[in-house]
Amino acid sequence: MIGRHRQESAAAFVMLAFLAGCTTPPDRIILLPDPEGKVGAVIVRSATGQQTIDKAYAGVDVTKGGAIEKTMDSQSSVQARYSQLLAARPPRPRTFTVFFLFDSATDLAPESFATVKELKTVLATWPAPQLVVVGHTDLAGSQEFDDRLSIRRAETVAALLIKQGIPARQIETASRGKREPLVHTADGVPNRMNRRVVITIQ
Repeated sequence: MIGRHRQESAAAFVMLAFLAGCTTPPDRIILLPDPEGKVGAVIVRSATGQQTIDKAYAGVDVTKGGAIEKTMDSQSSVQARYSQLLAARPPRPRTFTVFFLFDSATDLAPESFATVKELKTVLATWPAPQLVVVGHTDLAGSQEFDDRLSIRRAETVAALLIKQGIPARQIETASRGKREPLVHTADGVPNRMNRRVVITIQ
């Protein structure tokens, strides 16, 4: 819910702004693209009707009485007019994946060092990050063994994050063992892409 109006979205970014210069300003709802430029759709409903917006920087004005009027802005216009609102938005969640050597809970695969470096750079400027760290294994071991291995991998990454200055209370660890392989293989088959930890910064 935003204001008095119901919205339904799919991969949509919505900004609610208040228009100045009126005694009772309407609510303005503007659809923004996501960081990759993708645009979803939003249905805005009021007491008197509904409108769908599905183009970047399209919007609607909704009066107190429920009347809905479509609007259209450009990217530059929205950024100029609502720069303070846009700057106040929290960062979008980011996900990083690091890979481990076979049967190891502590040794990262060589290709993961660049990911760790990028992760450190992002964390250095992220305001009050909350992190979810989930360990995984390939399908080579038993369920019990892989459950233990995956949580140890998650704990290894959590320790690395704490070393970078992230308070432990801001890190949640979990493990999925062999339950959610990135690459589906037969049970008992090792696969380097499945030996991983997924870090989500929120």
